Amino acid sequence: MSAKDVVIVAMQASVFLTVLTVGMQTSVSDLRSLFAQPARLVRALLAMNVLGPIIAVMVCSMFALHPAVVVGLVTLAVAPVAPLFPRKILPLVAPGNVAYAHGLFFASAVLSVLLTPLAVEALESHYAVEHQIPALVVAKVVVATMLLPLGIGLAVGRLWPAAARLIPTIQKVGMLVLLVGLVLLVKAVWPMLASLFRERTLAAIAIIALLGLAAGHLLGGPDEDERTVLATAAVSRHPGVAIAIASLTAQPLAPAGVLLALLVSAIAVRPYVSWRKRRLRPVVPPVVPPVVPPAAT
Repeated sequence: MSAKDVVIVAMQASVFLTVLTVGMQTSVSDLRSLFAQPARLVRALLAMNVLGPIIAVMVCSMFALHPAVVVGLVTLAVAPVAPLFPRKILPLVAPGNVAYAHGLFFASAVLSVLLTPLAVEALESHYAVEHQIPALVVAKVVVATMLLPLGIGLAVGRLWPAAARLIPTIQKVGMLVLLVGLVLLVKAVWPMLASLFRERTLAAIAIIALLGLAAGHLLGGPDEDERTVLATAAVSRHPGVAIAIASLTAQPLAPAGVLLALLVSAIAVRPYVSWRKRRLRPVVPPVVPPVVPPAAT
């Protein structure tokens, strides 16, 4: 097994455990909050599965990027929502308003089995790729890393409620495996990252991230928390799926392109994250000293 295979297995194992805990914490009411309102679901799919890939393709066509960076950006754009997304959204919305995030993650996981392979095929036709990835292979990657652990988590959460006490331990193991995978990935691709940089590469990645944020925020509807959730979901893509798909292409540096896109995007969206956190800070009214009547003379 090569170093690249070890990294992919480690990241997929981490994602499996993380998605498992998300399923264990997702309730029927969380799912109903999204699927019971088709307009919200359509807006979410438009932001993530339509505008996201279109933005990535258009920006990539405007810049002379390294082919591995193009593959990284495109595979991220068609990947489902990241497994850490439900936890990432907690400090950005009001307490108790995470049902939409859980419903959005579930919808992305289920629909990605169909939408991600279709998007990969469409993009391969657009770029006239010679070495095409079979749609069934892409679907298997999505099922193994998203749908299967989510389904197991939902079943465990419903049939064995006491298993909720295991969630922190599973999350810690998943984060440890993810950390090991990221360290191995960085070690493997670090010498190659410099070769990916071309003029305005960082600008192109940042533009895609910011336009994705804007699309999600504008399509999130009138509710401020739902705007935050959809904007964050639009730029929080599954790195395990993206790297697995990118590694199947003819670009040997494609996993490094995914890593570069992830790092730059995370930096580019920090101002938005800080802004949404400040929005939730309670406004403390100024302390007005009590008026003491003058003493009687």
